[in-house]
Amino acid sequence: MKKPTFVNAVLTSLCLLGLAVLMTQCVNTAEKNESDASQEETVTEAPVHKAADPVERGEELYLSYCKICHGTEGVAGPMVDLLKVTPPDLTKIAARRNGEYPEGLIFDIVKGNKELKGHGTTMPVWGETFRESENLETEEAVDAEIRNVVAYLKTLQGS
Repeated sequence: MKKPTFVNAVLTSLCLLGLAVLMTQCVNTAEKNESDASQEETVTEAPVHKAADPVERGEELYLSYCKICHGTEGVAGPMVDLLKVTPPDLTKIAARRNGEYPEGLIFDIVKGNKELKGHGTTMPVWGETFRESENLETEEAVDAEIRNVVAYLKTLQGS
């Protein structure tokens, strides 16, 4: 039997080392792919919006859901000419009520608790919409998001 030479021993060691590195890379890649996949699932299930401040969160929701009809500033959005019922000027809610901003009434209108011309036909019932599109599991979570929108709308008064 032929004795291994120094060169053969080094080459064998390098091959084994290379094989070990390759196997480690495969394991790390598989673990990373599993981690990425679970993170992607988490991201797609989580709401899009992140702001914690109620007014900031309300603004995020407003800009995502409301501005198409009510406009960025609460007056008129790009869809206004296509709607059967013209959306009201949201900057004049308090002005139409002797300077009082009726938070409870606005909450009920947005959630769909109060019947309103155009609400449920032209204007979506946001309580139902938020539950689905924001992946909200409880009525309390839906109500919190609507209160955020109501808080934001209050900041538009007098604009």
